[in-house]
Amino acid sequence: MCRVLCIEDDAETRVLIKKSLENSGMVVDTVWGGEKGLQAAMTGRFDCVLLDIMMPGMDGFQVLHSLKTQGLTKNIPVIMVTAKDDDDTRRRAQAAGVAGFVPKPFEIETLVSTIRSVTGDS
Repeated sequence: MCRVLCIEDDAETRVLIKKSLENSGMVVDTVWGGEKGLQAAMTGRFDCVLLDIMMPGMDGFQVLHSLKTQGLTKNIPVIMVTAKDDDDTRRRAQAAGVAGFVPKPFEIETLVSTIRSVTGDS
């Protein structure tokens, strides 16, 4: 069973992602904000991290950098789930090591298939 960590500052989006992914057979932990997300990633074993970019405090790129430079989390695939959908942001995310990029608003099927693709979960 795929275990997903969702780092998202918008409560409605967190609830939507959690319920939708759980209905698809995944186990989902959600946290508000980058700092809490980084702490959760360091203490739990996740198959994938969903990461928003625009968050107060520590933004998604800062979280991504921390995840990719820590031994415990550097190999966890990270999928950016963001409203910031422009070529520069996509290039920056790819250069920083994201495994996937899902622009908001999104179809839940797209998110599920992206997660399954990067985790090898079928």
